[in-house]
Amino acid sequence: MILNLENSPLTLLLSKNNVPIWDDALTQMPFDEKIINTLSQLGMFLMKNSRKEPSIVAAGYWLRKAHLLTLQQEYLESCNSAKGVAFHIAPGNVDTLFFYSIVVSVLSGNQTILRISNKLTPQTQFFIELLTRFFNEDKKHDVVYSLIHIIQYNHDTEQGLNITQQLSLFADVRVIWGGDNTVEKISQITQKIGANNITFPDRYSVAVIKLNHEGEIEHAVNLLITDIKPFFQQACSSPKVMYWLNTEQKLQEKFWLLFTAKAAEQLRLMSNDLVSKLVYLQRLPLLLCQDEKNKISIEKHADLQLVNVKFITKEAIKAHCGLWVLLNQQVERLTDIELLSHCQTVTTTGIEASIIKYWQQPTKLEKTPKRVVPAGQALTFSHIWDGIDLIDSLTS
Repeated sequence: MILNLENSPLTLLLSKNNVPIWDDALTQMPFDEKIINTLSQLGMFLMKNSRKEPSIVAAGYWLRKAHLLTLQQEYLESCNSAKGVAFHIAPGNVDTLFFYSIVVSVLSGNQTILRISNKLTPQTQFFIELLTRFFNEDKKHDVVYSLIHIIQYNHDTEQGLNITQQLSLFADVRVIWGGDNTVEKISQITQKIGANNITFPDRYSVAVIKLNHEGEIEHAVNLLITDIKPFFQQACSSPKVMYWLNTEQKLQEKFWLLFTAKAAEQLRLMSNDLVSKLVYLQRLPLLLCQDEKNKISIEKHADLQLVNVKFITKEAIKAHCGLWVLLNQQVERLTDIELLSHCQTVTTTGIEASIIKYWQQPTKLEKTPKRVVPAGQALTFSHIWDGIDLIDSLTS
C-alpha cells in the first residue's frame, strides 16, 4: 500500500525521499546487519559531534555496536519480522526521547514515521541537524535512512486531524508518548484493522536516599542533580518525590547546603516557567489536604523548591509541573513508602541491593514500580520502558 500526502500541510524534517510518500512494503528484517552497522556508525558520529551535550553523548553511547549485538542475541529466536509501518507520536517535553523511539523501531526493521512537536528546542533542532548530516554524507546509510521519516504538522486543525487519521489507517502500530491526554486523543482515531497501540500515559517517579556519613553526601548530590536537571524535571522518570530513609537531620542539612551551591550554577528557569511553578506551589496546600496531619513547609535551594510533607497525595502528583519541585518525606523503613499505581521509576542511593530486592516483593510493596535503578540512571533509556518490551511489541 502506498500513502501519498504530497498535498497535505506537513513538513519533512528528515526523510530520504524528500516527499511524503510511503510504501508499507519497504521494511527490513529485525537486526539486519546493515541496520546494526549503520546505527553503530551513527552512534560514533553523535559522540564525536555532540558539542559535549550529555543527552546526545548518551544517545550515541546507546548505539555502540556491542550493545546492539547483545540485543540481537537476546531476540534472535523471537523476532521473525517487522510489524510493518510504525507511526510514532513523540512527546514535547523530553528532547531526545523521539530519537530512542525511532532507533528501537528501526532496529526492529519497521518503516518509521515520527510526528514531532512544531516547537522544537535548540537541542532537538541540533540533534536533527546531526542526523541529517550523517545520513547525507554516505550512500551506505541509505538502508536505514529509507526507514526514517520525521514530520511536523499542526495536528489540532481539521487538516492535521485528517493527516493523523490517514497515518493511523496506514500504520500497523502506533507508539504514543505524551501522557494521558495524548494517549486518549490518539486512541480515539480509527486504526487499520489488526493494528495495535503502544501507549505511554502519565507516570511519576521517586528517589529514595539513605546517608550514613558525610563522606556520602557529595556523590548523592551529584546523582540527584543528574536525575532532575535535564528536561526541567518533566521527564516521567525524573524524581518528583524524595524519601529520606532513616537519615539523620544534620546529614540532610549538609546535603541541601551542598546541593544549593552546586545547583545555583546549573538550574535556571525562564520567567514563564517560574510563573507555572509559583501557581503549583500556591495550589499545594489544597492538593496535599493540608491539616494537622499533613502540615507542609517549603524550603528554597537555589532554583529548587523542597516541599516537606507527612504524606503524598495523588492530586499533588497529578498536578506536578516538574520545574524543580521536590515533595520531601521522611521514612524509617522502605515499607513506609506508599507508591501510587502510576509510579514508573524508583532511584535509590545508599541502600543495599538485597534490601531493595526484598522490598520489591509483592507481599511487601502494594504498588510495584516499573523499574528500580541506582540514582543517576533515572533517564537512562532501555528498550524495556514503562514495563513494555518495545522490541517485542514492534516485531512479529
